[in-house]
Amino acid sequence: MRSDSSGTSDLERMIGKAAVEAARMSSQASQAAKKILGDVTGEISETKSLDRAPLDLIDADVELIALVSLPGASKDMIDLRVTEDSLYVDAKASPREGRYLRQEINSISLKREIKLPAEVKPEQVRAMFKDGILEVHLPKLVVVNAQKVQVD
Repeated sequence: MRSDSSGTSDLERMIGKAAVEAARMSSQASQAAKKILGDVTGEISETKSLDRAPLDLIDADVELIALVSLPGASKDMIDLRVTEDSLYVDAKASPREGRYLRQEINSISLKREIKLPAEVKPEQVRAMFKDGILEVHLPKLVVVNAQKVQVD
């Protein structure tokens, strides 16, 4: 095995080049995934924060359904905003009166903003709030229903 004046062998140089190339390819793959998936990759890697409301997003045939957990919030303290491609929720939860012996439920603002995987019609959005769950029905802008065609 040969070494240069710094004492680095051919094998060490090859390993170094391979490591640099692997890091470059990983970065390119990550950028490509972000282009394809949009904000989904950011959602996956996010760590849970105390003010981030948990959210389920369901893809139904003609609409998306968002279920947002807002414990302690009241209906009149929910700020819900929808654009063609995003959903934003900000809800204030107020603490109960009394001397707390233990407090794990936060009484802060719960927020959530996500990029939607399909365009929706903001003017037709319906929302209901019951038992601490905000249910938002987001009609899709374009619904593609495959039509069966008779072949002659």
